[in-house]
Amino acid sequence: MKSGRFLSVLMAVSLISAAALLPDPAPAKAATPAYAQLNLIGGGTLSVGNAWVKNGVSYLDSSVLANFGFELHWNDTKTRAEFKAFEKSFAVRAGSRIGILDGQKTDLGGVPFVYRGTLFLPASFMVKTLEGKSLRWDPKTKTIIADGLHTYRGHTEVFNGAVYSLSYETGDLRVSTGNGPKRKIANLGTKLDIVDFKFEQTPKGLILLRIRNVYGEPHIHYEHFLFLLKDGGVIRQTSTYFRASFNDPALWSDGKILMNDGITLRLIEDGTGQVAETVNLAELMGEDDSSTSYYNVEGFFPDFALIRPLDTGILTLVNRGTGEQVPLYRVFFDAELQQRVEQYDPMILGDFLRFTGRDGDRLTFTYYNGKEDLIFTYDLSASAS
Repeated sequence: MKSGRFLSVLMAVSLISAAALLPDPAPAKAATPAYAQLNLIGGGTLSVGNAWVKNGVSYLDSSVLANFGFELHWNDTKTRAEFKAFEKSFAVRAGSRIGILDGQKTDLGGVPFVYRGTLFLPASFMVKTLEGKSLRWDPKTKTIIADGLHTYRGHTEVFNGAVYSLSYETGDLRVSTGNGPKRKIANLGTKLDIVDFKFEQTPKGLILLRIRNVYGEPHIHYEHFLFLLKDGGVIRQTSTYFRASFNDPALWSDGKILMNDGITLRLIEDGTGQVAETVNLAELMGEDDSSTSYYNVEGFFPDFALIRPLDTGILTLVNRGTGEQVPLYRVFFDAELQQRVEQYDPMILGDFLRFTGRDGDRLTFTYYNGKEDLIFTYDLSASAS
């Protein structure tokens, strides 16, 4: 799924472009230019400087709906505008007081019109659509004020006949099958921005759902949610934080599922969901009990682990038997590149090494130098001798 922020810009542009195809009558002589202050549920305010009060009815620039997750679609004759968002839709015709909201006919409370290429909708209808709490007019500032507006951004995917839906506003993850009701199975919080799903059927019949959320500005902050599902319900879950410069967390180790919260790594039995082994990552990295460090696990085996501390972003090979640690960039990089890694910019944390696989005692890694992937190998047997 594309970036919600980027998608919103595209939606706003397409909305204005398509609206320009409709007739362009001027507002009635009594029309008054106005502003709008749109207050979102949970905080956040949008200011709109393109609004009207016409024949006693307040109207808002419909392109603002892109900020609430709506995308515009026109019919072939460009006379009917349909707005679609996550689990919400409505349709209107310029010049008609009757519209469709979530499949039902409704009185719009005014007549949509186009002015200078922009489609305007009755403010009361927009607030009703966004499930707002109130709408009022401030004559002193000529401002239309709406409170408690919801947003309708989310992500939906189908796997094995089940529909999984994630609301960005509430963070609720729900699942439904056939015509059955949607059931909430988890909550991911409300910092959701750019989300993607990955499903995997395990050899013993469980489902792994990985959800990655990229957020912040710039988009360098990653959250990785992992859910282990059985019979449509969550039996294990965890989440961890990492940076865009890190590799994805490792998922499997010797037939067991890895669930890491950044502090404790749990190895989970496939089929039963039982915990087979628990690893204190700070202890593995030689830290004391007071450590508040956070670790991304990018490879985990009976004899060694590949750990990347959050504060340095340096991929480190750790011998699980002896505790010996090898910062791999010092093995692979020349002096100039080593210096570049050690004088890191916190915005682009890490060495950008990627673990790509193991063949016996031979480990492979890649590093992109701006032109091509460089391939490095590490021999466990040679390092042990």
